[in-house]
Amino acid sequence: MKGLCKSILIMGSGGTGLTAAALTALAQEYPLVITAEAKDHKAYLRITGVIYEWNNSAEEITRKIDDFLAQGIQDVDVYMSGPGGDVFQAAEIENQIQRFPGAKTGTAGALLASAYTKIAISLDSCDQAENGQFMYHKPSARLVGNEDTIASGLQLLKNMSIQYKEAYAAKTGIPVKDIEANWVKGDVWLSAKEAVAQGFITGITKNTAITKQTKALFQACGAPTLPKITNHKPILKTMDQKILALSLGLPEDSSEATIKATIQANKKAAEEVAGLKAEKVATETAAAATKVETLINGAITAKKINADQAAHLKTWATSNYSACETYISGLQPLTKVSASIVPGVSGASTKAFADMSDEEKQSMVTEDPEAFKAAYIASLEVKK
Repeated sequence: MKGLCKSILIMGSGGTGLTAAALTALAQEYPLVITAEAKDHKAYLRITGVIYEWNNSAEEITRKIDDFLAQGIQDVDVYMSGPGGDVFQAAEIENQIQRFPGAKTGTAGALLASAYTKIAISLDSCDQAENGQFMYHKPSARLVGNEDTIASGLQLLKNMSIQYKEAYAAKTGIPVKDIEANWVKGDVWLSAKEAVAQGFITGITKNTAITKQTKALFQACGAPTLPKITNHKPILKTMDQKILALSLGLPEDSSEATIKATIQANKKAAEEVAGLKAEKVATETAAAATKVETLINGAITAKKINADQAAHLKTWATSNYSACETYISGLQPLTKVSASIVPGVSGASTKAFADMSDEEKQSMVTEDPEAFKAAYIASLEVKK
């Protein structure tokens, strides 16, 4: 059987006449994506795209399911949306799901077709989006090999057709002969409501978004009625919405509109607070600069410092105002060098011109050039 499966591809992806090459092309455009995670002691599987090259995911998904079962997780919820694919690979995915001993529930998106329908009817329950479509048809195959291989493959295909129609009949209560009569005409397309009415699925969920890619997939599958593209914005997942509501201080059952309004209000409030903080910082900075200017200008006016000292002291006052203020308050008013100079006399409070340092002479030249001139001439007179 294993060798035979390599020579026969039994599928139900797309329309009645979909070839193996077309299936491969469709799988490249809409690759199989399977994820598995556990939340609140329940497993969640998500399966989308063409069921093809399952081996790329088989090891990882099997390992995860092994982990879930080892943790004692019994229930599983499966999300599905896609055109179907290889029936053998779909059977392997179905087998993995059936490993869970507890409740096996499902939700379907816009398209639940072909091999996906076999997975769906194997679940205890499966609901589909109200604007979704359900499609089943007779399995088709590509046979390669000699006459014996072809004969064996044909028998396998017949067995697979029997398996599918009997599974559909058992799920829905529709007689096998009616299933056969329906699909012998070609693909059987049902709306989600029709699929519920006929017993293929168990319920309806709210509409799902239809993108350009979704519509193109329906077209590739030969759907007689193409869905209209919607512009729905992504809807928050229920769990995410509850967590977000609680984090905003809202009741967990708050509507999406309330959550968004609260977020906008909080954003506006945050912008206002940021503006007030910036305004406060600017005001405080300006006040501090004015305070420094007042201190330094006051010291200059009181003749405690000169203009050359002002720049240095201003920098100090900006970084440590109180220390600079203490220093300036302890200064005595500056006196002119000329006031302490007597041309030829040196005493306790006076200094002879001849005893002055070069710095003192330079300061005297700057602050009182006339006094410097007079003292200099007087010192010459003393020398005579």
